[in-house]
Amino acid sequence: MYDSDLNFIRQIEVWQANRVDVRVRVYFLIYKGTVEEQVYLTNVKREKDAFEHLIRQKSSMVIPAYLDGRDGDHPDLSRDPRKPSEMQENNQDTRKGGAVSEEKTPPRIIVDMREFRSELPSLVHKRGIDIDPVTIEVGDYILTPEICVERKSLSDLIGSLNSGRLYNQATSMCRYYKRPILLIEFDQNKPFHLQGRFFLSSDGSSSAKDVAAKLQLLTLHFTRLRILWCPSPYATAEIFEMLKAGKDEPVIADAQAITAETDPDYDSDRFNPQIKDFISKLPGINSKNINILLRKITDLSELLSLSLQDLTDILGHSKNAASLHGALHKTMKPPDAQMEIRGKGKFTKKGVRKFKL
Repeated sequence: MYDSDLNFIRQIEVWQANRVDVRVRVYFLIYKGTVEEQVYLTNVKREKDAFEHLIRQKSSMVIPAYLDGRDGDHPDLSRDPRKPSEMQENNQDTRKGGAVSEEKTPPRIIVDMREFRSELPSLVHKRGIDIDPVTIEVGDYILTPEICVERKSLSDLIGSLNSGRLYNQATSMCRYYKRPILLIEFDQNKPFHLQGRFFLSSDGSSSAKDVAAKLQLLTLHFTRLRILWCPSPYATAEIFEMLKAGKDEPVIADAQAITAETDPDYDSDRFNPQIKDFISKLPGINSKNINILLRKITDLSELLSLSLQDLTDILGHSKNAASLHGALHKTMKPPDAQMEIRGKGKFTKKGVRKFKL
């Protein structure tokens, strides 16, 4: 191991305990007497102190029978501790002659199977939201038919930005969902700011400035993408509950049907993404008139043949039409010719001609 991760060591120990016949030996590649070694030893000491503290507390504290670890149904994970008779009494409305009100179905969230390695699904379930574990290709959490969430930890965010994987994920979310969300979740035991993979990171390419600059480019390219900053998984579960309030429930079949090969009938995917990206960078084109222009024009040659009045009728704005027409038909002079025409100036004291540009 190059990175002395204590959590991974504990996972290896659990795996070794389940397979006694297989012997595993772990080697650390680390310099003696360095900061990395001290960080690992500090984590081991902190874990040892935590276990000793738990042993001392449990030896002197009074624990109820249902909290001694032998009961499978933990009370904190139960939805409603009331009896059925009590629920029936509370559901009766005296103003309606004792008629039983309709039961409210709990909200539901579609969660990717890979997300169960984190504690967020259990925290969402604890807040009274049903979890539908399925395998989906676009997004990690589907809150509503319109809201898709891609969750990233800080280390995963830096790796996805450097490899370009986050760009492809944002493209898929913006293409298939109306409200895509990028959730950046921090560790509750670490500072709430951008940093490297660890407290002492030697990776110079993953500095806070580089991450912030790449996030700015991501938001400029995907205007509908929203970014949520969460200091802990508990805050994320609370935000999910607020986002689902009063919204429709997602459909599992629809979420599973969205793959890299599907082509749903959305406005963002009716046109070639490369052509749409090229047209969006022309002067006078904005998010309001680009779809109108792409629906009226079949190819670039037809766009070049349009007059200023035709562009004004299509775009609905004379200033934007003039900017687009000028960018398409304006004759550009070579730089040398411009210097010869406009570069006639006086000589300076050192004998160098001073150009007036």
